[in-house]
Amino acid sequence: MIYQIMYKTLIFLLIVINNLYLSGQNQNYNLSRQDSAKINNLTQKAVDYHANNFLKQECDCYNEIATVWWEHNYFTEAIDYYNKSLKINELLANENAIAMINSNLALIFADKGEYQKSLTYFEKTLNIRTIKNEKIGIIAARINISVVLNNLKRYDESTDQLLKALDLARELNDPIQMRSCYGMLSETYEKAGNNTKSYYYFELYRQFNELVEGKKVEKANTFANQERLKKELAEKENAIKELELIKKNYELITKEKKLKAGESEKLSLLDTLSHKELKIKFIENEAQLQQAKSEKELLKNKFLLRNIILFSSIILLVLFILIFFYFQKRKSNRILQNKNAEIIQKNEEIEVQKNNIEDLLIKTTEAHESITKSIDYAGYIQNALLNKTPRLDSWFPESFILYQPKGAVGGDFYWYSKVEEQIIVAAVDCTGHGVPGAFLTVLANNVLNLIVNIGKNTVPGEILKKMHFAVKEALNQEITENKDGMDIALCTVNLITKQLSFAGANNPMLIIKNGKPEIVKGERYGIGGFSEMFFERLKKTKNIEEMYQTHNIEIEPDMSIYLFSDGYQDQNGAETLKKLKSDNFHKLIHSFSTKPMTEQKKLLSDYFKIWKGGNEQIDDVVIIGLRFS
Repeated sequence: MIYQIMYKTLIFLLIVINNLYLSGQNQNYNLSRQDSAKINNLTQKAVDYHANNFLKQECDCYNEIATVWWEHNYFTEAIDYYNKSLKINELLANENAIAMINSNLALIFADKGEYQKSLTYFEKTLNIRTIKNEKIGIIAARINISVVLNNLKRYDESTDQLLKALDLARELNDPIQMRSCYGMLSETYEKAGNNTKSYYYFELYRQFNELVEGKKVEKANTFANQERLKKELAEKENAIKELELIKKNYELITKEKKLKAGESEKLSLLDTLSHKELKIKFIENEAQLQQAKSEKELLKNKFLLRNIILFSSIILLVLFILIFFYFQKRKSNRILQNKNAEIIQKNEEIEVQKNNIEDLLIKTTEAHESITKSIDYAGYIQNALLNKTPRLDSWFPESFILYQPKGAVGGDFYWYSKVEEQIIVAAVDCTGHGVPGAFLTVLANNVLNLIVNIGKNTVPGEILKKMHFAVKEALNQEITENKDGMDIALCTVNLITKQLSFAGANNPMLIIKNGKPEIVKGERYGIGGFSEMFFERLKKTKNIEEMYQTHNIEIEPDMSIYLFSDGYQDQNGAETLKKLKSDNFHKLIHSFSTKPMTEQKKLLSDYFKIWKGGNEQIDDVVIIGLRFS
């Protein structure tokens, strides 16, 4: 209970002191005559030092002038002179002075209530202290920054600074700095409204305060005992001097008595009595003198013994440290010798491995160059398949094809052909990309040519069904259990009847008419692989007969359609590292749909580059756009 009262009292006192400080921080105090004379004298000295190129002395003058103005709350003048000193110290590369001035400027701006500027200067101080690895300076700078952050109500940042300062104070095992950190953490959590943590850190502050104050009391007692022993020793020495003086007086009187031996009997009697008294006094003083000497010797011995014990302890401690480091060094040397032997052995092994790797690298480079040439030539062949004549825009003036493979060859491709008055267009996404995908593109291209150009089949659903069985047969999937295949969006445009037919395997078609987007979905399975099994399952749950349904749509003026693979929408963004996703991709096309088709292609290509940024392209991209007049 008493600690809770102390905790609340400490927080209350901190708030009262802070309010009193803020209420008087901007009040100016007139300069006294002595202060004005001091400023004039320092200003003249600065001029003289500047003339003689004594830059350090000139800075000292500016710092003293700034301090005088600061003490009287003339902040603008203080800032001006500190900045003069700062510029010169920056020329001199005097980092300690730069750190000190930045710290003073930060405190002045805090006095003015300009906490953001104060924070900037304290951070400069922290940077210099960190570079120079001045650990006490780093702790002080972080505590000052936390005070400013508290005034800015940025309590999380404040506690972060204090915890870093606390870690450093623990590393130094400095209870005074740890006490300061605990006190500030208690105050910061109190202001942030976290009473639990505030009380927790107050308890630590209280314990470390008792520890620090206890050490101060112990040090003070030790000093007091030393002084008491010195005082007692001095008193004994004074007593000895007094007793020695009495002894000398006795000896002098004895000599005088011998010279007066012929005096009268009465005087002799008086002398005899006086002699007896002095003799008694002498005997007493002689005893006191011997006792005082014994006590003095005892005090000297005690003082000497104390010093011997202290110095012996120090010597033993130093000796222990030296022995410890000696054995540590021997141990380190043995470890280092073993490590050196291991390193020599490893170096020999590495040299052998290096030679093997260099040979392997030469072979790998040659193989890589051979493979690269082969892939490049495969890309040349693939481009020859894709770049056919006539071009698509000869049939559809308002059209575009955006084709961007991941590598030299791709697994996505576009295909189109004309059978009588009908034009068939497809965007095909084969399993994988690169060389494996490219093999499938050749297969798919040949299958489409056989079904459409030779078989004259123009119904999209029928085309996809025949492709499915042709791919299964070509890849011998019934026996090999190969499950590769492709996704496809395919449409047929009848130029006479203005009729559009579409079928899709996993991929949809996007239509934009009257300014509104519409998605025509394909089947939820692709060509080849498990697709037939999926179809058979769907037949049991839904009343469907065709494996791939054909959707018939009337072509309207100014209507646009888009066929595409999933490469564009699956690309990870540079900032979010997330996929673009299909909904955003459809909205993007819709936002460009009023532009001419050639411009849409450029906009889509530019957006893809920006979205991808420095990320690697993860898949092939193909987009086909057609607009009907």
